[in-house]
Amino acid sequence: MTLQIILSLLIITATIFVHGFGTAWGLNYLLDKHQSADQSYGFIKSMKILSSTAVFLMILHYIEIAIWAFVYLLIPELDKLSHWEEAIYFSTVTYTTLGYGDITLPPVWRIMSGFEAMNGILLFGWSTALFFAVMQKIIVITKGNNKFNK
Repeated sequence: MTLQIILSLLIITATIFVHGFGTAWGLNYLLDKHQSADQSYGFIKSMKILSSTAVFLMILHYIEIAIWAFVYLLIPELDKLSHWEEAIYFSTVTYTTLGYGDITLPPVWRIMSGFEAMNGILLFGWSTALFFAVMQKIIVITKGNNKFNK
């Protein structure tokens, strides 16, 4: 069980790095792209920013889910996850904490699914906080300029 815990913690470290790098880069890109002299954010511009932020965060989560799936494929004892489709499906269901239970890991490896679920909760919380910060920035700029209704 020690191997499974260490492996899970290594994957969590990798996904936190991916999420941290991705959100830092994404936020800087967003700020650079939408920085303008008059700082006016109309409805269309606000929706573009929110939509692109949401899609970008979903892509980050998919990459993190794929990291877990890839590691599952590397473990020979996980014969129920022998194809990419099965591994990505199991990883998605686990990461999002849906936990359908139609695919389960062998008892000695089950601890990894719990760690993946904790990882998903943590990173979804991080994404929620970032999304809220972007929305708050839009509201502050819009309220200051009173141009949201245009």
